[in-house]
Amino acid sequence: MKFSPKAIFFDWDHTLWDHDRNASEVIQELLAELALLESIPHSPKVVWQEFTRINDALWDDYQHGRIDQKTLRETRFELFFEALGIRGDANLFSNIYLERTPRKKHLIPDAYQVIEKLAAKYPLYVLTNGFDDIQHVKIAGVGMSHFFERVITSELAGCKKPAAEFFEFALKEANCLPAEVVMVGDHPIIDIQAAEALGISAIHLNFRAEDVRTKNQISQLAELLLLFE
Repeated sequence: MKFSPKAIFFDWDHTLWDHDRNASEVIQELLAELALLESIPHSPKVVWQEFTRINDALWDDYQHGRIDQKTLRETRFELFFEALGIRGDANLFSNIYLERTPRKKHLIPDAYQVIEKLAAKYPLYVLTNGFDDIQHVKIAGVGMSHFFERVITSELAGCKKPAAEFFEFALKEANCLPAEVVMVGDHPIIDIQAAEALGISAIHLNFRAEDVRTKNQISQLAELLLLFE
């Protein structure tokens, strides 16, 4: 099946920007710079697994309205330090992490080239639950701001994916009907099912090979170029 939409919606983190690589680099850098490595009897792999477990749970709570942005930011590294037995200033660690991570420039493979080619033919929009002060820095930092008509964050929309209101806000911004756009994202529920519930066609970037059933799946971004007219 090939698509010929009036606009394409893209998730950002994990879909175009390599959150895991960027975040893990910063965490390891800060553990070393703040002389915290000696207090951690764990491998970098275990450290990352603990951060992912805590961060994913907090983001799930945030995206479903159970906690707010302030709580996510203030508790994430407190819980991380506690889980690993780290003796140090979790608030300082958090502040530096938030300043440094958005400036990391690792993208999902082929992201820049794919977006560059699609932007020459279609209006593109970023749809993200990430925060305004963070996402614009990320997108500008990798030199991709000019490819997108608008970056639609949860703060701008006044709600978060998977809420129908978020996608309705994006459709209004793009001046499109649901059948006239395609959503591309990595999350089978927040990006894919939520979009499809409104009649928006969706393409699931399943690069982790998760055992989920979605209608249109790709395993790498380069495959997108085969799906659009």
